[in-house]
Amino acid sequence: MHSFPTGNMLFSAAEVISDVSRTNTMSPRDVVWLGTDEVPHSVKPGDLIEIEITGIGVLRNRVVAEA
Repeated sequence: MHSFPTGNMLFSAAEVISDVSRTNTMSPRDVVWLGTDEVPHSVKPGDLIEIEITGIGVLRNRVVAEA
């Protein structure tokens, strides 16, 4: 588990959405994942990261080492 105050973000959610919408058409119910401030120390290559949004589904990604 990782925690980060949104007030410490470099760019606000509104700024991120504005930037994304310059090149992508945003629609109602779209999800914009803002990520985290750093890699949590407990995450290592091979781990499975899951993000679940009720009513939408689960996004699963395997962690890989940087090249």
